[in-house]
Amino acid sequence: MSVGDGREGKVRAALHGKGQLGGRLAGLSLPRQIVRIALWPLLEQVMSFICASTSLYLATHMGTEDHVTEQIASGIGVTGYVMWLGFLMQGAVGMGATAIVSRMTGARKFGEANYAANQAASLGLLAGVLSAFLMYLTADFLVTKVLTLGAYAQEVALTYMHTGCWVAIFSGIVFAVNAALRGAGDTRTPFFIMLAVDGLNIVFSLLFVHVFGWFIEGLALGMIAGMALAAATLVGILIWRTVKMRRCMGGAELDVYVAGQSATYVPPIFLRLRDLVPSMDTMGRILKIGLPQALEIGGIWLIQIYVLRVISGLGDAYVGAHNIAIRIESMSFLPGFAIGMAGATLVGQYLGTGSVRMALETVRKCVRYSAVFMGLMGVVFFAFPELFVKIFASNSTGLLQATVPVVQVFLLVEPFYAAMLMLKMCLRGAGDTRRVMYVSYGCMGFFRMGCLFLWNLFWPETLSLVGIWLLFTVDLVVEYLILNRMLVGLKWARRKV
Repeated sequence: MSVGDGREGKVRAALHGKGQLGGRLAGLSLPRQIVRIALWPLLEQVMSFICASTSLYLATHMGTEDHVTEQIASGIGVTGYVMWLGFLMQGAVGMGATAIVSRMTGARKFGEANYAANQAASLGLLAGVLSAFLMYLTADFLVTKVLTLGAYAQEVALTYMHTGCWVAIFSGIVFAVNAALRGAGDTRTPFFIMLAVDGLNIVFSLLFVHVFGWFIEGLALGMIAGMALAAATLVGILIWRTVKMRRCMGGAELDVYVAGQSATYVPPIFLRLRDLVPSMDTMGRILKIGLPQALEIGGIWLIQIYVLRVISGLGDAYVGAHNIAIRIESMSFLPGFAIGMAGATLVGQYLGTGSVRMALETVRKCVRYSAVFMGLMGVVFFAFPELFVKIFASNSTGLLQATVPVVQVFLLVEPFYAAMLMLKMCLRGAGDTRRVMYVSYGCMGFFRMGCLFLWNLFWPETLSLVGIWLLFTVDLVVEYLILNRMLVGLKWARRKV
């Protein structure tokens, strides 16, 4: 067995052989386990970034004049915030599924893990349907009443939302099942599913926009077509696994079958029709863990909507610049979010084996790795801002001038964002979603609503997009300090799921 670095070796030695994981993670050092799990989510994030960037690129190159491009960028930008609201319930299901499946997998209670995954699939479908109707019904109010946009920007946003909201029906299934698969340590299958989602999205979007000339509607329909075909593919994979597992199990229960295999064997997640029948007990367990995250993200959404309302008062160019800056910053999320997924999975599995010390060591390593990766990306953004901004704003001088200074602020933002992101994801993986929610509400509410409100009320003439992003940085620093204190306290390690 590879023991990793000296610190990890001492921790493992003190466990006297306990705290060992099975499946493809068996016998690997902690860094290699992180890499093994994070590799596929990293590739998934890269593909997702390419897909989202392609949509934004197509949108910002539909107009020939500066003011038209600015309004298109602004309109497409706000749709992300509206859809964010709709995906809250799906995120809750996914977080609950990951926490329960990872804990049961670590404890080698595979029957419970597979049952929870099937329940998450049913709950994900329900969440998807509700999400679609929620987005459709709230789009007009949010776009026309809450945000201050130009007339054409409003038209762009509403056209995209009224069509694109129905993607939630398919994404509800995909996100829930993928989350369960990751909890079981299988990050490769979700990668190929999301590869299909993003690849087909790009193909259909290019087809609908450039061949059929559907423009904004084409972008939305491309997204729906990609997700629908990927959902069908995922269901097909699960059915194939069901046939294979039934043949192997020969009528025995899953845990009985696993008991006859090697000590490191981990069965795949598969579909069982009887397990899809809703169980209030299991779905309640999933929602008990996931709802605090949904409430957290919902509160963050309200805060971000307020921030966007303030920014929209600066003009369409600044809304577009804010959206482009977020898209560029998401490049740094590629390694960070992948490491976070690995951290959440490993923390849950190590807690399932009873090893709090290995779970804690996992969090520390993930924080360190992500801070290095995302910090280096911040340096690159600071040194070559125009190289990235021109991808989306090459045909608009106003967008270019508004976005470049914001991108340079990433030098300060990235390291703290990385550390904060890792702590949140790992604590959620342990099931400690409620306290994470309190931290997010408290810090973001104080800085991004309270301080920004006072700033906009008393000194509106000094308000700038760069200043708002610097305020974000202060928020991230404070959140990191509080979360790190929570980590050391170890209350998260005693959380039951």
